[in-house]
Amino acid sequence: MSFLLLLAQSTPPSDGSPALPDLDTVPFTQIIHDGGWTMYILIGMSVLTTIMVFYYLLSLRFNVIIPRRFLFNAEEAATEGDAEALYEICRRSKSPGAAILGPAARLMSEHPEVDYAATRDAVEDAGGRQASLLWQRVQYLMDIAVIAPMVGLFGTVLGMIEAFVSLKENFGSVKPIGLANGVSKALLTTAGGLIVGIVAMILFSYFRGRVTRVVSRLEASCNLVLQHMFFHPKRMADAAKNQAKEADE
Repeated sequence: MSFLLLLAQSTPPSDGSPALPDLDTVPFTQIIHDGGWTMYILIGMSVLTTIMVFYYLLSLRFNVIIPRRFLFNAEEAATEGDAEALYEICRRSKSPGAAILGPAARLMSEHPEVDYAATRDAVEDAGGRQASLLWQRVQYLMDIAVIAPMVGLFGTVLGMIEAFVSLKENFGSVKPIGLANGVSKALLTTAGGLIVGIVAMILFSYFRGRVTRVVSRLEASCNLVLQHMFFHPKRMADAAKNQAKEADE
């Protein structure tokens, strides 16, 4: 497209036909209009990307994934060896951290004699589900990064078809500069699709790293609470009493 623009600007037509516009001076609204209806789809994708970025910036924070108040209360209950209190704290919270610790806390509350491997498996299973949910959030950026260039290319194909159909119907009266103008307008959607796709891909890479860091800290915090809870002397004593009671029966 830049070659066509340079050609039009360096050799202005002498027969009065319109020259190709300089994109530096063309209003943005005119570029959108020339791009056709596919350009409006790309604008919608860019607006959706912007909304998702603000949502991710607010939601993909460690203090949101596992609130400080919840973590403090959970650690306090774990250091006291109170599995029932820990389960109640997890039940009242709607955070991903509570969803991870909840099954293990319930297991230790209902079955004090449960071994560490079972509680760890419960935490890992719940953690895997929560990590998948976090990954699904940012996956939408990857979808936009893939779809936007395809939408732009589709708009270009439609514009090229329209340009060559016009050439066919008006063969002999269409000047090269007019054809070049139509082709340049058709390529606008490809440029727009690439811009949206590249930006979405960069943002996806950033938030992918952010999710990785959040999940890593989340797993470490939950495992620490679990260890404090499981190996607390009070809980170990209760487990030994239950095992002795079952043996007597």
